[in-house]
Amino acid sequence: SVEPSGSTMQFFLLSRLANGVTCLTMFLLNPSLRVHVSALRNVNFGILATAFAGECLSMMGVCMVTFSYSSFYEPSVVNAAEGGLQQLFNLLFALISKYVLGCGREVEQLN
Repeated sequence: SVEPSGSTMQFFLLSRLANGVTCLTMFLLNPSLRVHVSALRNVNFGILATAFAGECLSMMGVCMVTFSYSSFYEPSVVNAAEGGLQQLFNLLFALISKYVLGCGREVEQLN
């Protein structure tokens, strides 16, 4: 049976919230992690913006996959499509970060 989209969205939002609270708790309780957070002040803004954009894209992908698994009756098809799309979007993100934002590694075997 297909799950209503409201409960899928609730699951997605609650899982993201729990993930955020867990990470925040870990950083608050572990002094060495707090040192790493304070060191982020020395990182170039372009690098931080690129990392933030990548995390946002990743979260959008998790959202789409969550809805896909709940809506499609054959998870193996969704799993295969997810793997292919993940590789494609990783390549596109690498290209954008290198040639538009000016940071990142060269993409091999593109020429």
